[in-house]
Amino acid sequence: MSAKTKTITDSFKRTKQVTSLKQKLPISDVKSSSSKDGSQREQDIAILKQFDLTLEFGPCIGVTRLERWMRAEKHGLNPPKDVKELLDQHINDPEYTDCLWKDYAI
Repeated sequence: MSAKTKTITDSFKRTKQVTSLKQKLPISDVKSSSSKDGSQREQDIAILKQFDLTLEFGPCIGVTRLERWMRAEKHGLNPPKDVKELLDQHINDPEYTDCLWKDYAI
């Protein structure tokens, strides 16, 4: 009698991970793919959150979105111009200027 060796996949059901459509699209396309009945503010915040989650532009904790955008521009990383325009339009609104992780301690 030979005993069959169990693997971890024998114990757990396999599931396919579904990636979000927003993760596959460039930041400029997130605005156009948003639902038409959503408000403009929600679309703007979605674009800014996508910018926060893009690691290509450097860390976002401890700096404002504008500081991060300017640092990325300084280092030639070509951050999205639409993010800069949103930040310039809403310079005094913390929901626009602060990073996604602002409520978490460093």
